[in-house]
Amino acid sequence: MSSNGDAVDRMLSGYKPIIGRFVSGESSAAQFEEDFLNYFKSDANQIPGEDFDILDALFADVDDYVDDPALRAEVGGLDEIELRERASNAYRRLYGEQ
Repeated sequence: MSSNGDAVDRMLSGYKPIIGRFVSGESSAAQFEEDFLNYFKSDANQIPGEDFDILDALFADVDDYVDDPALRAEVGGLDEIELRERASNAYRRLYGEQ
């Protein structure tokens, strides 16, 4: 069980600074989108489980983010405020802090 815990810790450690910078306002939604998608797609530490499901849901939220207001209205994507709220919720669930 501790090896699974270690594996989860390894997985989560890479996402904490990326999500944390966005949630705190240090990075823009566009920067978060780039950083998160690039990291998620290349993360060799992903393991199935509840924590991965939270990250996977956030991946879908990031994928739904649309910067352009006209295009967002057309396709029904998320704006920066909605994305930040979802990232904040994921951060809280994963790390228990904010």
